[in-house]
Amino acid sequence: MINKSDIQVINDIQGYISSTKDIQTIVEHTVNTWQEDRTESSKQSDTKLGKLAEDIFASYIKKNIKNLIYISYDDFRTDSFEKHAPFDGLVFNDTINLDILKEIISHINDEVSSNQWGKISDELKYKCYKNHIYIVEVKSTRVNARHLDDNEHIKLDALLEDDFLEYPKYLRIDKYNKIHNFYAYIDFCKKYRSFICHNDCLSKIKEEEKKNMRHIYIRIYINEKEQKAYIIGCISNKTFIQNAIIKKMSQRNKSEQALYIATSLKNGVHIDNMAKL
Repeated sequence: MINKSDIQVINDIQGYISSTKDIQTIVEHTVNTWQEDRTESSKQSDTKLGKLAEDIFASYIKKNIKNLIYISYDDFRTDSFEKHAPFDGLVFNDTINLDILKEIISHINDEVSSNQWGKISDELKYKCYKNHIYIVEVKSTRVNARHLDDNEHIKLDALLEDDFLEYPKYLRIDKYNKIHNFYAYIDFCKKYRSFICHNDCLSKIKEEEKKNMRHIYIRIYINEKEQKAYIIGCISNKTFIQNAIIKKMSQRNKSEQALYIATSLKNGVHIDNMAKL
């Protein structure tokens, strides 16, 4: 369980800004998953924010969790940044068998190159997991007005009112506004996605979603004005899906049709406990 004392505050984040030279290429090949009219400048700003959060996370791991190694997907990808990244990076113990690591990285690049959308299979995700190589997503979010008090100071409790988020496996956009919980999602999957289930359907759909998810999720908030970052913590896909709901966001004319699997940030753990997940 995360409380506000677990949040790690990183100051002077200007020094962490990514030196990635391929941001423009990433932007050019970014698919608008829910906000169809997102501008080029908005995509560039969001991409830079994501890379900044990833750099902050990587630096924190290197300095504070000595037995773990994080490598960014961008450091070993072979698609010239032309496809959507299937995840942010891999984390593993420093005793990893390097031959196995090289084999899995090669397998990842092979699957990305052969998939139109740059995805990797659930089977490959499981292979990573069985070899103690964990697929990671670092989710970055801008601090905004709802996270600040009247004096524009950060309210850590307000950050913890947010969620870890993931897209469902079988549907990202609910154009007809009919899906607001797992049971409606199950009905959709039965009708349109050949999902076969006669009993205990909630457990079965959650197991399907777990296979599709990354292994570990990290949430970082960025206050660009104050040049600070807040590492909230992390959560395993197992804990995530056990406590998950289906929900939509309330950002008018932006993402109100987007469908999410969500669980409270409070259900995660301190970032330093990542090695125990």
